This record gives sequence, C-alpha cells and structure tokens, in this order.
Amino acid sequence: MDIKRIKRIRLIGYILFFLVLPVSVGAEETLRVMSYNIHMWEPGVETLTGVIKAANPDIVGLNEAWNEKKNGEIAKTLNYNIICGGQGAPGSPTKRSHCVNDYYMPQVLLTRHKIVHSKVFNAMAAKEWESRPDFDPNVPIYRGGTLAVLETAKGNRVVVFVLHLHPWGGADEKMTEMRLNEIKAIVGKVKPYADLPVLIIGDFNTRSHLDGIKGWKVTPYLQKQGYKDLYRTVRPDPKAFPGKTAPEGRIDYIFCNRHVTPTSAKVLSDGVFGSRGFENSDHLAVYGEFEIRTLERKTEHD
Repeated sequence: MDIKRIKRIRLIGYILFFLVLPVSVGAEETLRVMSYNIHMWEPGVETLTGVIKAANPDIVGLNEAWNEKKNGEIAKTLNYNIICGGQGAPGSPTKRSHCVNDYYMPQVLLTRHKIVHSKVFNAMAAKEWESRPDFDPNVPIYRGGTLAVLETAKGNRVVVFVLHLHPWGGADEKMTEMRLNEIKAIVGKVKPYADLPVLIIGDFNTRSHLDGIKGWKVTPYLQKQGYKDLYRTVRPDPKAFPGKTAPEGRIDYIFCNRHVTPTSAKVLSDGVFGSRGFENSDHLAVYGEFEIRTLERKTEHD
C-alpha cells in the first residue's frame, strides 16, 4: 500500500471520528432552582429578597408577581436578569389593580445566567385582542407564561418555562382537562429544545399521582413525556416527605427532562398558608438542585 493511500485512509478516519464524536462545550455543573407563588406580591421586596438570598438559587420562577415596579426592584437588588411573561388584556378575569398598562404580568423569571433567547405568552383571554403582542392561539394558557434559553458562565444551556396553570375547579373533569390542554401546549413549545436540559416550573394547581392522588391529569402526562418531578425524584416517599406547598397539598413543582439529574430538593419554610394579610404568601416555595452538562448543538437561537 503506497504512502498516499495510507494518508487518505487516515484522513477519512479522522473525519469520521470527529463527525460522530460529540463536542462538549459545557462542563458538568450544579445549578439551583426555586419556584414560588408570592400571592400578588404580599412578601414585599425586602422580605422576598431575604428568602431568595437564603436559598441562593441561580434560577427563580415567580407566580402572581403582579407588580411591575417590584419585579424590577427585586431584579436590581439581587442583580438578576429578568423576564416578565403572562400578560393579560382588558377584559381578562383579573382585578384592575393587578394590571399595568392594561396587562398583568404574573409569571416572572429571574436568573443569574445570560438570557440567549426568550418569549412570553399572553393569557388566552387575550385572544379577543389579537393586535396585542405575544398572543399565541396554539398555547391556551389561562395566565400566560415565560420561556427562556439561558447560558451559564461555563457554557451550558438550560431552557426554562415558568407557568401558572388554571387555578380553579380542583379535580373537576372540565378543569383537569383544561390544565391538561395547557401543559400539552407548553410541552410543545419546549419540544424544539429536547436536546438541552429543560425545566418546567411554577404553580400547576394540580395534585400528583406520585403522591397517591387520583383523578388529576397533568403529572401523569408529563411523566409519559419523559419529564421527572424533581422533588419526588429526590424524595420518593410521599408519607415521609409530603412536600406540601399549599393548604390543599403539593401543587408547586419543578419538572425536568432527561438531561437534568436531580440531586437535592426541599420545600422552604418561609411563607404562611392561608395568608390574606401582610404575610409572605399562601404558598411555600419549592427548591431543587440538579446537575447538567450540555453538548454543542446549533439552533436557530444561537
């Protein structure tokens, strides 16, 4: 065999090797995430700042953060990047006192990480106002949501969707079906990012089949789609660790896909169930830690 042929074979071998070898641009990394329904901003900026600082999360999802000024203040105080999503429109089923320029903005994402791409979704009530921005008729979410692609300092990318599913009706068939339609649409929106770590977080207003509760549809659907309940993955025994986040039980969640490895989870104690006064919230925050490592893949949002 002549030298030129040997060199060609080697060159082809090198090319094939690098074509099939995933090129890692990220390092293994532990991140922290927190989800908290703050009951129409009852904690106040100083109190909520203390709660978040104590938990020290890299990613925070806030529900019912219906005060644009306070949202800006908390981001500035903590030096986090911020995205506000879940806008309503005139005629939406929400109090005027919760609106800013005819919108309300309850789903907020705070993060230490760089925001590569983001999109907010208006509540479905906005369908009567199609000239309004960020209304997607294919996402029938009652209170809207926030989607973001984040990049850490180590080069890892994480996708986060902050939601707040339909709040009323309990396990009533009509309401569970409505929440199921909401989560199906949300899962569809994060599907293009299936090769990245994905978190779906917020107040789901639904109980979990993993807690031995029957009649609810969202958590079984997410499990079938390959999503893990971070808290229940780390703490699988619902009797030993009920994880109650609201008076009715565990309804606030952090769900993650197969690219996320949960390592720690807890429910934070800062909050007062049933609060309608100047207390922290009628919810407790759920907190989790997880490991990720992402690979180089070009997307339309690079």
